Amino acid sequence: MIDTTHLVTILLQGGEFIAAFAAIAASIVMANLTRKFGSGVLASGFKTNSWGIFFIAIAILIDSCSQYLISSGYLNLLPSYVNMCLLITKGAFFILGTYIIVIGSKRTGDHIEKLMK
Repeated sequence: MIDTTHLVTILLQGGEFIAAFAAIAASIVMANLTRKFGSGVLASGFKTNSWGIFFIAIAILIDSCSQYLISSGYLNLLPSYVNMCLLITKGAFFILGTYIIVIGSKRTGDHIEKLMK
């Protein structure tokens, strides 16, 4: 019989790692964008948003590591504040990444709107 609990855990963690590394690759590509479109507003917006994507990718990696610690039972061996620190750090990276993306997108939109006038 196949233990489906471990199979589902492995599939979820694999998906999280693939998503995180794809996000890291996307953020590197966006940060290295040097081609200027018109006034360069989109290139600077991509560079700003790439930092947000990078922070979200770090949060996904932290979440995947904490899920591994929980499913393997290693988290029970560590002090209780380790889990709390992982949760707070993950949340902070998610909030910071989302904030950077939202603010960067708004600034890019404002610059494009100002250029269109």
